[in-house]
Amino acid sequence: MHGPTNSLVRAWYRLSTRRRLARNEWASEYWYEQNGERVVPCRRCPKFDAQRAECTIPFGTPLRKCVVAATEANLRDTRGLRVLEIGFARRSYGKMIVEICGGQWTGVEPLLDKTQAAKLGSGGYGHAGEIPFPDATFDVVFGNQTFEHWGEPLPDGSAPPSYRECLAESWRVLKPGGRLYLDAPIHLHGHEMFVAGDVQRILALFDAALWSGTVTERWRYDHAPLPRYPTPEGDARDALLNVPSYDRAAIADMQTNGSVWLLTVTARKVA
Repeated sequence: MHGPTNSLVRAWYRLSTRRRLARNEWASEYWYEQNGERVVPCRRCPKFDAQRAECTIPFGTPLRKCVVAATEANLRDTRGLRVLEIGFARRSYGKMIVEICGGQWTGVEPLLDKTQAAKLGSGGYGHAGEIPFPDATFDVVFGNQTFEHWGEPLPDGSAPPSYRECLAESWRVLKPGGRLYLDAPIHLHGHEMFVAGDVQRILALFDAALWSGTVTERWRYDHAPLPRYPTPEGDARDALLNVPSYDRAAIADMQTNGSVWLLTVTARKVA
């Protein structure tokens, strides 16, 4: 939904964000443990209105609502910290959260012209495999809905760095003990491991010599009583063109009969 009404709804929600964060709505345990991972069921999420059986985030797709919620939950503790966002596009909700909470936001974005140099406290050119800052600059590095695209060619057509090279770059610019936070859609688009929901393959990218305390969360994986969110037709068609390591029929079944959900991963830089 787009237009004046939706814009007003977004504006109202953003204006009320400071008050909601001050209430510390994420203080209670909103997940349960399953097979070594956290599952965030919709019914336990602070954004869920049990009386109306609906999400109280008043805009966006079911996935986008989860991105908003997870961003608030994971970036609310950034007071006094230097925070880098990888891939902020045109509008960054994470930037707003960091700044509301008293942190310093910096962003790198591959779609910008290369002449727009990135500087501390502002946004400029850069990407996950080429972060134009010195070692140990940031307390937190995060990416909203970019992780699944790291394996794609860069905007200038050049070959992308590998996932391990990208994670090594994040590790490099983090201070010892610094935190990495990434989220990505599952069964929607991007690299085949995200389309397939191959969480073990994704986690295998995090070298234990570099990262510790890795935590995964599955948002909207347990969506009841909210409805399924099947993969939109356009995303489903495009995703099936590039899943060489998986059975296409199985992927198509996941897209039709399963539900899109949000994976988040947090990890700490090993000193």
